[in-house]
Amino acid sequence: MLTQDKHNAQIYNLHGEAITQYQLAKYLNKAFSTDLMYTPMSGEDYRKDRTAELGEFLGTVISGIYQGIREGKADNPSHFYEAAGRDHKSRQTYFAAVKANV
Repeated sequence: MLTQDKHNAQIYNLHGEAITQYQLAKYLNKAFSTDLMYTPMSGEDYRKDRTAELGEFLGTVISGIYQGIREGKADNPSHFYEAAGRDHKSRQTYFAAVKANV
């Protein structure tokens, strides 16, 4: 991207298909032979947890990011193909490669 003028002044969203936290835990468990479980939390409980762990500033920032995700503020089209010239790897393909290299 740095060597091609067509990317100058472009803004790209470089993500693949959205997955849930439950799906992420499933993929991680399969790749790393773990037994992770996702437990949903309210936004306020998450803010308190992150603040206790990271301090007021970072806890507020991190919880704000997740609140925005819950509200759909990160739901946008991907420009991965336009930027990379290929499709984004599927989650199955990515985590299968991770598992093969563990």
